[in-house]
Amino acid sequence: MLASDSENEDDKRPKPNLIDDNKGLHPLFWDALPEDADKDPAFAALQALDEDLTPEERAENYKTQGNNKLRLAQSEKADVAARRTLLREAVQSYSNGLEVHATNPRLNAVLHANRAHVHLLLGNFRKAFEDSLAAKQFEPGNVKAIFRGARAALKLGLWDQCLMLCEEGRAVDPRSTEFDALVKEATVKLEERRQQDERITAKVKAEAASAAMLADVLLARGCKLTRPQVSLGSHTKPTLNPDGCLTWPVLLMYPESGQQDVVEAFGEEDTFHEHLDMMFGPDAPPLQWDEAGDYTRDRIELYYLAHAGRPLNRDQLVQAMQGHWPQGLDDVGPERYGSRAARMRLVDPRHSLRQVLATEDHVVPGLPLFFVVAKGTHYRERFLESGQ
Repeated sequence: MLASDSENEDDKRPKPNLIDDNKGLHPLFWDALPEDADKDPAFAALQALDEDLTPEERAENYKTQGNNKLRLAQSEKADVAARRTLLREAVQSYSNGLEVHATNPRLNAVLHANRAHVHLLLGNFRKAFEDSLAAKQFEPGNVKAIFRGARAALKLGLWDQCLMLCEEGRAVDPRSTEFDALVKEATVKLEERRQQDERITAKVKAEAASAAMLADVLLARGCKLTRPQVSLGSHTKPTLNPDGCLTWPVLLMYPESGQQDVVEAFGEEDTFHEHLDMMFGPDAPPLQWDEAGDYTRDRIELYYLAHAGRPLNRDQLVQAMQGHWPQGLDDVGPERYGSRAARMRLVDPRHSLRQVLATEDHVVPGLPLFFVVAKGTHYRERFLESGQ
């Protein structure tokens, strides 16, 4: 027995000549129910006989109807729209046959296997796979059901199941060559997936190793990180340079206006003087919102929020450096009272970023965040009072 889908399972009768209407055809072979069906004596006789048929006979009739629909769908006279309609009608006929609940396991296997074939033609691969397995339950040696199940599994990307079904089919019919192409394609797909999995695993390991190294460098520097308070888009972590130094993205917030500046590459050995001289020096443009001209180089002050949260442990820090901030950190925010209460600390601009980040009470909220205010302004006094 071959596994080819060229014919319907268990139906080797000569195929009738196909015509465009039902003229001259017995009602059993009609491709559609005409409006005057009740006037056809043969159709009326079939309806009368249907009630007296056994479940097996009714299921057999539905199988025949489905097979006829399938032949019509595959004929040259069926256009694309008619073909899909006929295929759906074939599915319905096979389904009607199964709903009869005939006790003949061979007949039920054929109905499932034929419906699987039509589902394959319709592109309903999951349903085709399920029907094939159901057919195998009724008739384990049904090689066509096995073949159709293997085809559906291949389309679904179930390549291991495809190979198992091919092996099963070859055991049933050792002479069949129908499974060879499926085995070849499934084997190629499995190898491609294995190589892709290896690449992904290698990438994950490399990222984890890089994140662990970065976390260890931060801990060695005395840096402490907690849950982020702000987002800088793609800037999520410092960069470890080939010379072993860190470069940070740093956020400068102007709480008086709600504006902000980002220093995308703040070297850890850079002093704050160096950056402030560039940003607020005599050649720098004034801040658009600073109409009073308060934010001049000699009046600029920087503050950070001390004890901004509970520091992450090493494992959590490694996750953070991989771009996955640990879950369950709802209780790591700043405290309002006690020796570790959050409060503003003035930055000495002569210090480097590394020195400031390593300060005992400095817990970095994801990325370095500094507040910029101007000395001698009423806003500065209110800001410090609210932040103490």
